[in-house]
Amino acid sequence: AALEERSRIAREIHDVLAHSLSALGIQIEAARSVLADTGDAAVAGGLLEHASHLADDGLTETRQAIHALRADAPPLPDSLASLAGNHEQHYQCPVALSVTGQAHPIRPEANVALIRVAREALTNAARHAPGTAVTMDIDYTPRQVTLTISNPAFGDGAESGADGSGYGLAGMRERLRLAGGTLTAGRGGDQWIVRAQVLP
Repeated sequence: AALEERSRIAREIHDVLAHSLSALGIQIEAARSVLADTGDAAVAGGLLEHASHLADDGLTETRQAIHALRADAPPLPDSLASLAGNHEQHYQCPVALSVTGQAHPIRPEANVALIRVAREALTNAARHAPGTAVTMDIDYTPRQVTLTISNPAFGDGAESGADGSGYGLAGMRERLRLAGGTLTAGRGGDQWIVRAQVLP
């Protein structure tokens, strides 16, 4: 049981760091290329500023991951409200969060999995439907907890892709399975809808 718990914690921290450091490395390499090719300090400075934000976000996400793994983590609605606020601040687009049913504590691994899904869905919304509103709904029943996230659908459905670092919806689907849950993602009318369900 202790080895299983260590593996779970290691996987969570690895995914956060791999995602953050990979994105940080891309921004730094892009800034280096701009300086070498054009010498445009303004563009390079913008890339480095973004890299700085990514580093700050990575630290925040690492702390949140560690905290979310604890049994005394904040209620899921509070964690999702924090994600929504950060998204609105960084991308200047609204996130509407609603809670239906009677909120109740859920297992730490299920809590982490839903937070991961929310983070990935918000990241994909910013990437594939920039500047558009996002809605998040948490529905509590005695038998399950359902998180639904939707935003306007654009492009060819690339939102369902994975980036190879344990993130992406393919990675999230596997993470939900390990937490005893399920995940679906796809178009519903003009919306891209991600829905995750877990047992409490």
